[in-house]
Amino acid sequence: MKNNQFDDDVREFVLLFNGVFLIVSNDALFNKNLRATLLRHLSIKQECVYNAATVESLHKEVKALRSKSNKVLLFIERELNGRNMADLIRYIKTDYNNEIYVVVLTTEVERDKLVLLHELGADNIITKPISPDTLVEKIAFTVKPRGQLGELMDQGRQSLEMGNPLEAAKIAKQVLEIKANSPSGLLLMGDALREMGKRDEALRAYTQAEKGARLFLDPLKKIAALHHEEGNTVEELKFLERLDKLSPLNVDRKVDIGAGYVKLGDNDKAKAAFDQAVRIATKEALDGLSRVTQLIAARCMDAAPELSEQYLRQTLNTRKNMLDRSDIETFNRLGLMLRRQGKWQEAIAEYRRALKISPEDAGLFYNISMAFTEGKQYIEAYQHLDRALSLNADLWRTNEAICYNIATVYRRYGKKDQAVGYLKKALGINPNYAKAQTLLQEIGSAI
Repeated sequence: MKNNQFDDDVREFVLLFNGVFLIVSNDALFNKNLRATLLRHLSIKQECVYNAATVESLHKEVKALRSKSNKVLLFIERELNGRNMADLIRYIKTDYNNEIYVVVLTTEVERDKLVLLHELGADNIITKPISPDTLVEKIAFTVKPRGQLGELMDQGRQSLEMGNPLEAAKIAKQVLEIKANSPSGLLLMGDALREMGKRDEALRAYTQAEKGARLFLDPLKKIAALHHEEGNTVEELKFLERLDKLSPLNVDRKVDIGAGYVKLGDNDKAKAAFDQAVRIATKEALDGLSRVTQLIAARCMDAAPELSEQYLRQTLNTRKNMLDRSDIETFNRLGLMLRRQGKWQEAIAEYRRALKISPEDAGLFYNISMAFTEGKQYIEAYQHLDRALSLNADLWRTNEAICYNIATVYRRYGKKDQAVGYLKKALGINPNYAKAQTLLQEIGSAI
């Protein structure tokens, strides 16, 4: 890692603002890498880095740190111990306002989920895995606004919090003089005008901010709130529904939309919105339940595959009509458990269920090929492997074992040259891979 301005920004957060880092994650690798980056590369003292393994310990740590006037940068998993942290993130940002920065840790997820995290108040999002340089850059951008505009915006927000909207308006004007039509500057101006009772002018500022930033949700939320305060339900709903299109996983907003339609006497539209809210909330609850059953299945995988099979089936049955691409890994694990018990035909049936969700998934076709091989159905094994490689010609690059398995199918189907080619690829990945060496010798002896 090279030293740069981002390194200095992170050190400045600690030295000038009494900044500390609080990590709420059970991801051992991320914890290790983050600590190495902070302690070794940035030379930040160990007493500035804290860990909390549970939500309860998080609350205790935050309370203790805030009592010492620490500025806290919180790293928190999007899901912790099988629980979605969305409500907690919202609470932290609402209760502590700007005293805590929140960086959400996640794996690759759908765009809608990322939008919701930002809407709930996440200051930044880290998609794991992440390199040390990128990690430092993410932290720096979180704790230090870039340049004069960012500093002015901080001053303006502080003025609002201190009950000085006139000063906030003056700062917003400075922002807009530096960058005309800045969405953030217009939003600050709107907030200041609203506090001064100039609601029409505030509405114009919010509307202008919304036009300048298509995915900037805050102006739309401010406009909806203004219409709500004025009792203009028709206009409020118009903006709530625009927000819903941009961030469709916000349950509370769907309830607000339903309540708006109740006021207007349109119970059909109200029910549609309420049903959507219930569906999303149900899915979140089922996601939590399925994570528990998957954890049980993983613990039973080696010693009790039949128990693992039972809980993997329970995971899928729990979700029933809500199955999506995120469940493909569960189908793959279930197929593996069935194959370990010699139930290769049942495994194929599960893989084919998964194909209905993800019909172009090369991994599923590969797994079907392996199941047919175990059932000594070599023609079907070859056909499905051929389909897998047509969807992903680089499938073999995953590891040497997959190369070996591909070679085995080709050999059984009588394509020895192709089998030799994949065995050589396996040895290219791992020159000491004994199974590939042995099979290569067998094929050579038979020629």
